[in-house]
Parts: sequence; C-alpha cells; structure tokens
Amino acid sequence: MSPIWDLKDPKVVSIAKFAVVEHNNKANKTLRFVSVFNGDYSAYSEKHNYQVYIDFSAIDNKATNPKKYSASVSYKPRQKNNSMKLDDFSIFEGYKPGGMWPIENLKDPSVISAAKFAAKEYNKKANTTLQFVTVIKGKQHMVAGSIYYLLILAKQKSTTSPEKYEVAVSDRPWETKGGFKLESFKKLSKLIWIDGLNN
Repeated sequence: MSPIWDLKDPKVVSIAKFAVVEHNNKANKTLRFVSVFNGDYSAYSEKHNYQVYIDFSAIDNKATNPKKYSASVSYKPRQKNNSMKLDDFSIFEGYKPGGMWPIENLKDPSVISAAKFAAKEYNKKANTTLQFVTVIKGKQHMVAGSIYYLLILAKQKSTTSPEKYEVAVSDRPWETKGGFKLESFKKLSKLIWIDGLNN
C-alpha cells in the first residue's frame, strides 16, 4: 500500500466523485461530494491496475453538515473509459489497527528520528551528502511494528534549495539493531500519484 500525497489531485477527486455517484445510484441517495481527507492505493495484477482507498466528506441534500465516508474503488486507467468499479462504500469509522493513517504530529521525536535515519542510510547507500530539513507529510502503517511513509524536504550540502523525497522506514526493534530499516527513498516525481496514468 502506498500513500496518496496530493489529495486535491484531479484523478483522486474524480475517483471520489465516482464513488459518491455510484453509491447514490445503488442506494437511491442524494449525497454530494465535498473533499478527500485521506487516500492510499495498491497496485495489483500488472503495474497499471489499482485498488484505491479514499476517505472523504460528502453531504446529503437534506442535511446541513457533511459526514465522513470511506470507499474502495478498483481503477484500471489503461482500459477504455478509465474503467472504475465501486467495491465498498461505508461511513468512515476512524483509522483501524492494521491500516494506514495520517500522522498528526510531524514533529514527534519518533517521526523525526525515522526521517533523519532515512537520509543517513540513503547517504551511505548512494555515497551522497543529503541533509534532512523537515517532514512535510506523513502516514503510519501499524502492522508487525510500524512503517513510516514520509514526505520530507532534504538538500545536498552543496545546494541551498531543498527538494522533496518520499521515504519509507520500518520500525521493528526486534529485527534490526536500533529498530529502523530503510525500505525506500526516492525523489518525489513530478508525475501524477499513480505511475503511468499519463502514458
């Protein structure tokens, strides 16, 4: 599972709106989409098929306040008409154990430690001098320990402009000395959040 960092991305919004329309058609409801507040996706059966999990708010025409909902949508952008299928639609019940949720306190010492560890390990592997600057966004996946998915700013010692990097660090103290293990470290692509959608 991978986080969706840009929740206002037009493709993310269109998937959420699709979920609302499909739910309205199936359940004879009149919900109107408001905004996405959380999202993740998984690639499956070849690279260009996705399961998209989104949490969003929507409002009923008869209500005054929006409510929170969760949906799961199968998305196959390489098929004609960007094939989508609503697999699940329910009231948002909070973040569940074993799931992935946004990190509210990005200055939490464990989050900062994971980000600094990622930069340090990347420097060792890539023989570079990247310096951690700050954490921009983060998600935590609690399953057999923790995996921190972080969007960080870091810069080379020789430059003044920091760049965005997407890192994943697992925290399983019983497996590795110190607990942390670098799972991935990559410069944030300017491509859309799902690889290959524009190809």
